[in-house]
Amino acid sequence: MFESQKSKDECKKSTVERVIFETTVKYKPLDEGVRFDRCNDLSIGGLFLKTKFPFDIDQTVTLTFSVPNQNKEISISCVARVAWTNFDVNRPKVNYPSGVGLQFLELSEEELIDLSKFIERYDETKKMDVLCAWCGDSLGVRKGPFGRTSHGICDQCRESLN
Repeated sequence: MFESQKSKDECKKSTVERVIFETTVKYKPLDEGVRFDRCNDLSIGGLFLKTKFPFDIDQTVTLTFSVPNQNKEISISCVARVAWTNFDVNRPKVNYPSGVGLQFLELSEEELIDLSKFIERYDETKKMDVLCAWCGDSLGVRKGPFGRTSHGICDQCRESLN
């Protein structure tokens, strides 16, 4: 298994390519039954899950989802950690739906490669502006629907949070 030490070091919101991508995610929180909700965006480090399920930060969940690969679907299964929540109380991203940001904790080497290739092949003509969620400074552009805005966090704001 690929332990996501790489994700912790390289998957910072302002530097990891995140694509707007919707797919059904099958997930199972600890001591709960299987649930299904939709992914809102995706990177090699994690995804945003649109859900009303009351997750806690640092809670772990097993999940499975698929990405297209030319003429077949590739299934990705892994354990993930709730990195942040976006619910009605204390909602950090008002333009995002209710849900949670999930950080992949382990991916097989093959799954990481498949996911990286999918993100690389994503339509290059579609770009979206990225702003720091804290100070509003521009972080450049990411792949995604033209005219949409996404949010990350700049290095200066990230340092001030520590």
